[in-house]
Amino acid sequence: MTGDAITRRTAMAMGAAAVAAAGCGPARAARLAATVPSLTGYVGDYYAFDRPQILPPIVFEDVAGNRHDLSDLAGRIVLLNFWATWCAPCLVEMPDLDRLQTLFSSTGFAVLAVCTDAHSVQAVGDFLALHGLRNLGVYLDPTGQDLHNCAISAIPTSFIVDRAGHARGILAGAARWDSAAGQTLINYYLTEAPINTPARNW
Repeated sequence: MTGDAITRRTAMAMGAAAVAAAGCGPARAARLAATVPSLTGYVGDYYAFDRPQILPPIVFEDVAGNRHDLSDLAGRIVLLNFWATWCAPCLVEMPDLDRLQTLFSSTGFAVLAVCTDAHSVQAVGDFLALHGLRNLGVYLDPTGQDLHNCAISAIPTSFIVDRAGHARGILAGAARWDSAAGQTLINYYLTEAPINTPARNW
């Protein structure tokens, strides 16, 4: 099946098994906070954590081969997205992420889309170029451990990370991140007043 032949309905069906495989994991501790805007995904919905979460170390490599972690994005709201080149739901979702990055490019927001299966940043860059994704950065998990460290088995999976570097919610599976609901959710975190709730380990 080619990328052009994949519809959103097909992606939802293909992603269902992967999201179900994510099972119970740490995301069971998520709570949908009443004040946080909702975002309905194709399979799962966005869940806001009842307390900020300290994620395990997330290592990603950029197009120049430099390694980074989430602390390099401190002060920004980050949509941390784990994806793979073989993942049909990811391919459906990524144009939405690409547009979202453009919509919020000057607001202290960043989409951090980390490829989990490519063997080089060149391969990631070629894949993004092939599919016309011009606004997403080229990032790769060079260790192959990010998903394991976060106990994630569903692809794609996205976290929203606040300015302090703490995860505030999770969405397993693909979603229309550039939709009105997605933009409202991002704006919520961009305009949120500082919170005093202690973070806990993921």
